[in-house]
Amino acid sequence: MATDSNRRYARLREIQGMDVKEEYSRIWWLDMGYEFPWDFGVAGALAFCNSVAPPHMAALLVRTGELTQNTQRRMEHFALISLEMVRRGFKDERGRAAARQMNRIHKNAVRHISDEKQQWSISNDEYLFVLATSMLIQIRWVDRYGWRPLSDQERTAAYLHMREQGELMGLKDIPGSYEDFARFHDAYVEQHFAYSPEAVTLWQVLRNTVIEPLAGWLPKRLQPLGRKVAAAALPALLTPHMRRAFGVAEPSRLLRVAVHTALKVRAAHVRRQAPRDEAAYPDPLPTPGFPTGDYRIEELGPDHTVGAHTAR
Repeated sequence: MATDSNRRYARLREIQGMDVKEEYSRIWWLDMGYEFPWDFGVAGALAFCNSVAPPHMAALLVRTGELTQNTQRRMEHFALISLEMVRRGFKDERGRAAARQMNRIHKNAVRHISDEKQQWSISNDEYLFVLATSMLIQIRWVDRYGWRPLSDQERTAAYLHMREQGELMGLKDIPGSYEDFARFHDAYVEQHFAYSPEAVTLWQVLRNTVIEPLAGWLPKRLQPLGRKVAAAALPALLTPHMRRAFGVAEPSRLLRVAVHTALKVRAAHVRRQAPRDEAAYPDPLPTPGFPTGDYRIEELGPDHTVGAHTAR
């Protein structure tokens, strides 16, 4: 048992011995790809939902039509770009290209929907909020429901990775530490989250992106039942601010306790398992749109960004 326990925590010891100022992207990738892939999958989907909840962002995204009309493609391409940045890091050209493509998608989106009647824009604070939420939701999930909490080294690595991503995207006034980023995020949520019909529309098309990773690990014969259970559990997984934005009713105390207990039981089970020897995401990663993983970074994104001649 002692040997198994030592092996289970071997990667954490490896992470603790790494130079966080140089290897921050590698540390974030070890967490995503090896230590907590299921948790990052579920929490990553929740983080994306959180990022679209503010009324202005929801209205902008509904107007583009990408999430409501091309949901699968939009989420697939977003996942591939995000994975490139974390797997490669920004010292690698593909990681830098992925950051540039993410920026290009956002800038082209606002140009695409702007006209003589209304000029749309995404503010620096909105970009910072999205950057912060893509880190914080996952970290907070792991701290609550992961098989172990994250270390300070891992939190610092996450912050440094996101800071560099923000710098590559040309963002200003990036908070100076993980704690400052968390305070910025929480203050933004308090100030900007409110109910909007557009956020409700987005939640209806995005809720399945949370349901699928919750149930996808089950044997195929159990997945239909798993999806029903996951759908019923969703209100207990959303923050109060997200429920308000999406018009989701407050869950009962019984549901909250049941979901919390189930996730804690899962964490205890995972804690007893052997660590991963291979990443949860193969390289290249096959997807429905790119079944052999043969995409180019420039192909990822809406038609108005990549051009109809490269879109799949």
